[in-house]
Amino acid sequence: MFPNQTVVVPMDSKKFAFDRLAEPAVIANSGDTIIFFTEDANVSYITHETDIVTNFDFMYTSCGGCNPISGPVYIQEAKKGDYLAVDILEVKPGEERGGGYSSIYPGFGALTYAGSIQEEYEARTKIIKIEDNQGVMKTVDGKTVKFDLNPFIGTIGVAPIEDRRTSQIHGKDYGGNMDCPDIKAGTTVIFKCNHDGALLSIGDVHGAQGDGEITGCALECRGEVKVRVRVLKSKEEAEWISWPQCNSDEFIGALICGEAMNLSDQIRIGYTELVHRMETYYGFD
Repeated sequence: MFPNQTVVVPMDSKKFAFDRLAEPAVIANSGDTIIFFTEDANVSYITHETDIVTNFDFMYTSCGGCNPISGPVYIQEAKKGDYLAVDILEVKPGEERGGGYSSIYPGFGALTYAGSIQEEYEARTKIIKIEDNQGVMKTVDGKTVKFDLNPFIGTIGVAPIEDRRTSQIHGKDYGGNMDCPDIKAGTTVIFKCNHDGALLSIGDVHGAQGDGEITGCALECRGEVKVRVRVLKSKEEAEWISWPQCNSDEFIGALICGEAMNLSDQIRIGYTELVHRMETYYGFD
């Protein structure tokens, strides 16, 4: 056993893929607290309302990509086939800049798909300040709008089973860019370790979001995330069925993070996962 410690993952460790071959940014032990400093989704390209994204070429050619993740962290006790519990202790959005931004991008998000009842929105950026735990922004006609924050981690995961996966997508074996507002302080996310060390990475902090990014963008911020990692050695201890989990003192959840799956399939798989879990670990018939 190692004495518990606090490990810091700097922002300059950012990468654009979950990768089993990635060099660890830091090494930690089961029980350690880890603080991740994370870049925003557009790699600090957007800091003013005049910063308009009309395409993503600039981010790819000049910044290396989009949706960076900090890490990975190699957890020494984690072996292939174990389970990694990530207790989310704190998520601080936008402290460095006093807020973040939200944007509309051409051809991106649910408002731009074929079949919309309106014309596609023009590209637009809104800088959103964070004051007294609220988001504060100006509308086009100059009105001030305030809303409560709900800070959470947009992208979190371990190294995938085989090839690297871009940090912009998500998958059953590793997690990824799930943008689920329940992945916040007070919850525990559980993954199966596909490789020794697990290789945990975190990024894409959001100050607030609904139950989806309808414009393709939430309140995007640089962030600071504090977690505690625990290695679980048995399926029973992890209450594992087959998908990553998001649990709290109030709920148990299955993260159905399958890229290119439709919503009906995701809901069906989620119900099935939870029924099996309730039968296996909670005594339901």
